[in-house]
Amino acid sequence: MTSKTIVGIFRNDRAAAEAMRSLDAAGFDPDRVHMTEDDPAQAAEIGERTYVREGLIGGALVGLLWVAGFAIWGDLGRDPVGLVVGAIGVVGGMATIGLIVGRTFGHRVPDAGLFARAVRNGGAIVSVRCVAEECDFAAQVLDGAGAREIRDEPGPEAL
Repeated sequence: MTSKTIVGIFRNDRAAAEAMRSLDAAGFDPDRVHMTEDDPAQAAEIGERTYVREGLIGGALVGLLWVAGFAIWGDLGRDPVGLVVGAIGVVGGMATIGLIVGRTFGHRVPDAGLFARAVRNGGAIVSVRCVAEECDFAAQVLDGAGAREIRDEPGPEAL
């Protein structure tokens, strides 16, 4: 199933906190509900799709290939301590580079600027990751809690 992110824009953090309580009472898993009230950059990242995991794994694999190559063709295999220390450094370094590159190639949702502006102007954002019918229910709960505006954003896998 394709997930989506339902986002409610609230006038202030008190109204958003009330929406969080309403979502909790409606049975939404707290791990899928998030409130942003004082960080416009974080608000702009709601629903964002990044490639951090892929970058981390890809970087680690490249590091392992480098270590294997030096162990086989570069005589690094003769020194087990050097092999282990070098492997940790190279694999860790390449994994870190992959993580940074994966984070750089993110896709923001179409309303990222709107979310950042709302928070910058003293508002708050409540987002709910959901699938199918529960997205309609989440939108109803946010509307009932007084959301000024409700946006339906594509899930990270759709970006």
